[in-house]
Amino acid sequence: MFYKRKYLFLCFSLLLNLLFFTSKGQNHNAVINKLSEGLGNEESLKEARFIMFSCTSENHNETQGEHTYLYDWNTKKCRFEGKTEKGESLVALFNTRSNLGEVYINKKKTNSPDLLNSIIQLFSEDSYFLFTPILIANQNIKSTVQESEIIDSKRYFVVRVDSPGAEFEYSRIYIDSQNGTISKWETFDNNNKKTHEFVISKIKDVGGGLTLATKFTDKLGGSILQYPIVAALINIEAEKFKIP
Repeated sequence: MFYKRKYLFLCFSLLLNLLFFTSKGQNHNAVINKLSEGLGNEESLKEARFIMFSCTSENHNETQGEHTYLYDWNTKKCRFEGKTEKGESLVALFNTRSNLGEVYINKKKTNSPDLLNSIIQLFSEDSYFLFTPILIANQNIKSTVQESEIIDSKRYFVVRVDSPGAEFEYSRIYIDSQNGTISKWETFDNNNKKTHEFVISKIKDVGGGLTLATKFTDKLGGSILQYPIVAALINIEAEKFKIP
């Protein structure tokens, strides 16, 4: 009788675990689907093969002012256009998968591996807040759904994304449970200390129904991260990734 009860208890525990993990999986899918809805729709996410965007970096020694990127999601090719600290024209053509590429100053090829690596790293930092929601929605990076939160009488889904390659360890992204838009974005270091608390103050349709957050205001430090230009494109001349 004892072993029968023990057997029944084990079966019941396994059933509860199965239901728990099934529920967690369904909850994760529901949140990701809501995020996808906030970004536009499934078609807009698939059709936006190319993304063009501009950004301004204040803490970069080798470039100055606003610079632009053109990125191909399929091939991982990228074109960077900006200016050197001396005001010269700067173009970099590289691949984010292989981290190989070329740098041109005033349209002349320059052998500068350090500058190339610096621009590739800059792209990784500049594109993070723009690309991460798309990567989550397409399930190209791992995300974890945490307990939802009520803020100002509104319910928000909370998604955690680990980002050890970024300037912080992980992010917590707050998604409006009603429309799927991102309202707040927190970043943390490896000691779980909050480093940024961005409030999303501008969201716009960048083309083809794809809707992205383009202005982030940090409540902790007061800094503003902004993408003045963002455009989702279907076709681009191949020469853009070959000729400076």
